[in-house]
Amino acid sequence: MGHKYRKALTAALALLFCAASPVALVPSYAEDLAPGSAAEKDAGAAEKQEMKSGEVTIDADTVNYSEKTGIATADGNVRIRNSEIYLTAPYVEYDSQNNVADAYSDHRENVVIISGGNTYTGKHLKYNMTTKRGVLTQASGKSGALYMSGGNVRVMPIEDAEKMGIVRRAKRKRAISEDVAEWRDVTATTCNFPEPHYRLVSRKVIIYPGKKTVLKNPKIYLGKTLLMTYPFDYIVGKKNEGLAPIIRYDSTKGGGFGIKGPIDIGKFGELDIAGIYWTQDIWEAKVDYSYEITDGLTLFGRSLRLYNDDTDETVWRPSWGLSYEKNGWEAGVWWAEREIIGNDDDTGSTDDYDVWRKPEIYLNTPWFDENLTGGRIRLFGSWGKYKDDSRYTSDEFTERYVYGAAYSGRPKWSLGIFKPFYGARYAAYEYPDDDASQKVTNAWFGFRYKLGSVSLSSAYRRRWVDGRSPMRWDRYYDNEYFMQTISFPLPFGRSWEKWSFSISGQYDLKKDDIYSLRYTLTYDRHCMTWRLWYHDDRHDDEKKVGLTFFIDAYPEYKINLGGGSSNDRKKSGDF
Repeated sequence: MGHKYRKALTAALALLFCAASPVALVPSYAEDLAPGSAAEKDAGAAEKQEMKSGEVTIDADTVNYSEKTGIATADGNVRIRNSEIYLTAPYVEYDSQNNVADAYSDHRENVVIISGGNTYTGKHLKYNMTTKRGVLTQASGKSGALYMSGGNVRVMPIEDAEKMGIVRRAKRKRAISEDVAEWRDVTATTCNFPEPHYRLVSRKVIIYPGKKTVLKNPKIYLGKTLLMTYPFDYIVGKKNEGLAPIIRYDSTKGGGFGIKGPIDIGKFGELDIAGIYWTQDIWEAKVDYSYEITDGLTLFGRSLRLYNDDTDETVWRPSWGLSYEKNGWEAGVWWAEREIIGNDDDTGSTDDYDVWRKPEIYLNTPWFDENLTGGRIRLFGSWGKYKDDSRYTSDEFTERYVYGAAYSGRPKWSLGIFKPFYGARYAAYEYPDDDASQKVTNAWFGFRYKLGSVSLSSAYRRRWVDGRSPMRWDRYYDNEYFMQTISFPLPFGRSWEKWSFSISGQYDLKKDDIYSLRYTLTYDRHCMTWRLWYHDDRHDDEKKVGLTFFIDAYPEYKINLGGGSSNDRKKSGDF
């Protein structure tokens, strides 16, 4: 091809690609691509208003252009990229008259698209640059932590998806256009083995790039065994990690069995529900609702039906308010009734209190890096009115101001085999109605290190308290602890399996006695982990046994069989 034609083609393609949405990957039927069709006119008119200028680079072994047909062909190691989309394929045809790109695979290489944080691989992509709609056939890919494979992926602007009934119409107007991918006959898992240990199979999946993935009524398999069909839409995203059964044991409530998970309610917000029944004829539940009013600003409401073993009551405990999170800043105002909060008394035993907030207003700064020590710092503050059900306080609400700072450090440097970590937190509590205050300082430091294949961690933690709160639920006491953990691998299992055993102990330096011991047997099966543990809580004279399971991609989302940590469940129950 002549030099002047190559320059003309490069300029033409740059203009055409600049008109394309950076995340768009998809239409799925021929009528979606037809020039002059109703779909093209409706979508094109709206989308042309949002065209962005930007540099697009097209590389290939050879590029040929036919002035007669208006078709350009790029052959061999084709690379098309701009600031937001990256496409590779062995062969691409571009129809400059209709603005339609065809990308083809061969026996050695598939079509690959990286866009919106997601990666798609398939056999053939047909994409209209004007309508920003296209289809990728025989697709596989990765969305967040999910590996997915199945049929065709259809991508389009969200406005088109709303008109076609693929997603619910948004109530609020968007500042910018978004894109949606619809995927048919999909198998999803976080396990990258050819035969995954678990998988979800759904006839239709909706992907909101960079936000969430919605699997429609998926079937859940463990290996080749069908466990159940989820009755709702299964949501995987930043806030929701999907369906999970609840299996618990509590010395007071007995055995507990239930289920929890999100429900997709489209334009109306996000909803999480859970329910659990205990063999001591106690049932608990959770309804958690949130609605994003604008970017970062969320309206939320939650109601927990929880049992308080100190008062022997099972009641609904609602809370509601507004929260704002953006660029590391956190702020909000919220109310709560009968919120369960656990607090250690001066003997080290834990008591539960029902707490009312009317309301609480809080503000937290982002974490700021502190390069000198390799740490980070944030400031926080709050104001509110509170009361609890303690017999030591009246029915009147107590006003409280809190302000302070938190510091956390885990530097990249080490002292030989020792890798340090450290932190501190200072909070001042002021109670003007009672002319009272308390100043609470927590500090800790420790080292992680290895001796051969044995991993160890040693830490020292101390709390200093000056003053006294007029309320029981936030009254703190001095304490001082030393903590030690030792973990070593066990010599069995296949190459992709890891077994280990660990012992953790906490020693009360003020009482000169063992505070707690914990023994854990861990089985890491490549993509999922099981932990069998025994906890000897000596300060409360309690012994607990449990089994914990979690998907390695979502370690914060655990399924527990056992008592768990009482302090971890104060605000959310067993959910």
